Amino acid sequence: MRILLPLALALAVLGYVTAAPADDPEVPEKYITVDEARALADKTRVAFIDVRPREQFEDLHIHGAVNLPLTDLTPQLAQVPRDVPVVLY
Repeated sequence: MRILLPLALALAVLGYVTAAPADDPEVPEKYITVDEARALADKTRVAFIDVRPREQFEDLHIHGAVNLPLTDLTPQLAQVPRDVPVVLY
C-alpha cells in the first residue's frame, strides 16, 4: 500500500505532462526572389546569411553576407541577428 499511493500519484502527474511540440517554432518565413531581397535591403537593414559550404561562399557571395554553413547553423544560432530581417541563401 505504501508503494501504490506514490506510484498512483506519480502516474496521475505524468498524465498532465505532454511532450514538447515536434514542429519548428512559428517563424515568419517566406521564400523571396532576388529582386524582392534587393528591394528589402534598399529600404531596411537586412542580414544576409550564406548557408553554403565555405568554399562556395569564398567563390562568390553577397557583399556583407555572413557564412554560416547549413551543417553548422544550429550550434551557431547565437550569431544570427534578431533585430533585423534575416535572408538565408
